[in-house]
Amino acid sequence: MTVMDDDTVLKLERHGFDVAIVDSTFFAKCGYLIPHRLQIPWITHSFAVDPFAVRVPWLPSFVPNTMATSLSLSDDMTFTERLKNTVFSLFVSFKTTTCYMENIEHCVLHEMMSRTVLWLVGVGDILDFPRPMMPNMVSIAGHMAKSSSGKLPPDIQHFIDGAAKGVILMTFGSLASSMPTHTTEKFFSAFRQLDGYRVIWRLNKKDNVQLPGNVMTGHWLPQNDILAHSSVKLFITHAGVNGHFEAIYHGVPMIAFPIFSNHHYYARRVDLKGYGMSMNLHEFTVNELLENIYKILGDTSFKKRVTKASEIFRSQAQSPLEKATFWIEHVCQFGGDHLRSAGDDLPLYSYLMLDVLAFVLLLLLILVYFLYVIVKFMVNKCRRHKTSCDASKKNS
Repeated sequence: MTVMDDDTVLKLERHGFDVAIVDSTFFAKCGYLIPHRLQIPWITHSFAVDPFAVRVPWLPSFVPNTMATSLSLSDDMTFTERLKNTVFSLFVSFKTTTCYMENIEHCVLHEMMSRTVLWLVGVGDILDFPRPMMPNMVSIAGHMAKSSSGKLPPDIQHFIDGAAKGVILMTFGSLASSMPTHTTEKFFSAFRQLDGYRVIWRLNKKDNVQLPGNVMTGHWLPQNDILAHSSVKLFITHAGVNGHFEAIYHGVPMIAFPIFSNHHYYARRVDLKGYGMSMNLHEFTVNELLENIYKILGDTSFKKRVTKASEIFRSQAQSPLEKATFWIEHVCQFGGDHLRSAGDDLPLYSYLMLDVLAFVLLLLLILVYFLYVIVKFMVNKCRRHKTSCDASKKNS
């Protein structure tokens, strides 16, 4: 565990911080040490929430676990899916809350996380499914989405203006702005066959692949401003959460190619919500990509659904960023004790009422046992009475 030296602590203390915001990602949990040493409250920002750790009643019967990226579950689950979701949720909670002597550092950090005064969570109803929230939880899903600045670089604006039917934007984020040559060739082969459409692709490395005349590439693109343009008809994405919400904010259907981690979770949400389609980056063919592009461009239901989602998203009384600002200031002014429920301080077995259920089960077992004893007694008594009667008849 990394421990800050006294000089670092003193430098931070001079600033007089009121509160700290910590990312709960597993490799960033050491950030809890900073507010702990400064003796100030902390707020946790998280995209993947363990409901047992947060003590929020997200029953696995209708709330798919946000960490279960491989299960691809909706809120309408079959018995088998509910069973898988329950087992996965319990397993994740066990792994993250159980302390081992060789992993004592993790236990300390987890205990610090449980003392969070406010949770800023990245799940919301627009891209996800409705779920209950505790008073110390605020959904800021889509907080990066915003209206357009109204200005595009001249070269991009000129390229968009020259599209007869519309534009397709493709970005895979900074982590996947370069691709293997054979994958790049497949995309270029598909884009080359798009009649009347132009494609803008954030691509850093083209190797020796010939660039189609209807494709423009760039090392960096103003993604939000391009999505806001009325000529953009489709967004091809790696299923990053920020890009997804920007597309929803501007009402642009999507094709998602998830790469890793929560990309698969959000890509599946695009399918289930009807905002677009998801595809496999490693196995897709040129014909499959062309077919799906034309399907989304030709089927107005995709555009209608994502446009409705955009209207709902924009109609909120407070934007996600405004909500986050309001509640951070609220905690700075009033603290967060009044927002935390008593469940936060209960051990997991008490929170899940396992002790109560065990007691009730014990009572039922005792009751069944007494009923068994009484019935057995009555049966034996009847048998003895019958035997006595039979013996009397024989003697007479």
